[in-house]
Amino acid sequence: MLNQSTVNYAEYTMAKNSAHTAIQIATQHINQNEDWPNQYNSETNYWNPTIQGLEVRLHTEFEDNDFWETGEHDLLWFYSKAQIGEEFGNKIVEVISHYRKRPFFELVPDFRGALQLPTDIGEFNVDGNAHNISGIPPASSGCDIGDVKPPVVVNSQETKDKLINAGVNLEGKEGDTNPDEIEVDSDLNYEPTDELIERLYHANNTVTVNSDYSATLGTAQNPGVFFIEGHVRLTGQQTEGFGIMVIRADASMEMEDPSLSVAGNFEFNGLVIFENAYAFDGRGTPTINGSVLVGETPDHTGDKIDIDLGGNININYDCKGEMYAKMAADNAVQQNKYTLVVSSENLKFN
Repeated sequence: MLNQSTVNYAEYTMAKNSAHTAIQIATQHINQNEDWPNQYNSETNYWNPTIQGLEVRLHTEFEDNDFWETGEHDLLWFYSKAQIGEEFGNKIVEVISHYRKRPFFELVPDFRGALQLPTDIGEFNVDGNAHNISGIPPASSGCDIGDVKPPVVVNSQETKDKLINAGVNLEGKEGDTNPDEIEVDSDLNYEPTDELIERLYHANNTVTVNSDYSATLGTAQNPGVFFIEGHVRLTGQQTEGFGIMVIRADASMEMEDPSLSVAGNFEFNGLVIFENAYAFDGRGTPTINGSVLVGETPDHTGDKIDIDLGGNININYDCKGEMYAKMAADNAVQQNKYTLVVSSENLKFN
């Protein structure tokens, strides 16, 4: 009896391991081909590999969810059955695993404030009639009443002192202009954004703009990812944009006057990243609803970044802008990675 029990346990363990291995191999197939689960989607239409000398029958059940409407990620169930013994008879081990899709938008940094400065800056200059930075979402955003952020988040007291001395106009958590609304967060780091930019830059669904540009800059239904390189002039009737905009070092964007970097009555909803930008020049009357991130990559060998707030620029934290940024990243990179939620094992008799 002891010998028989040992043999039964060994057979069960081998079958269980084969069923689990089949699921792991299946996830790799999905990483390469997102349509793979649809090829084996029922008990009569199954994938049939041989693993460790045992026959396995695996099928999937896929639940496609619109995260932006339901708040739920895509779900995927694996049903993997492995034989016990030499033939696929009435005695099998079934492993059921539940996976949740890991969307690419998880790489979009959380909006910690309207203006985020995860790097030490050189000079912070203020010029023009208005230069409002607000941590309070616009009334039309639909954000929760308590969803407010600091107008500015920096990574050092030195940077905070420069902003205070510059006299920047802040509208913070209490709706006042208290410079103490500048929050110092030593954990604020630009490195996670480096990875985001690298992945986006090599994605197929992004737009690189380096000259006159007349096409759309994204819509609320279909936000985009835009890389601004060189001097860009908006030649169409763009008055707004949605998604993620990355402005590279020495790049600029204007609508009519060639001396303006972000100009005209232009409104962008989402995340604006100034990568190694020497000057964040806001002359004109642009509005950014979401967040502005000014950062310096590790390989940047230039001087510290100087920030120039001029004209009538407005930067407002907006939870809806954060959503547009995540939607844009998700549209740009169709990631097929899944995370295991739960798994169960059962000995079954057909």
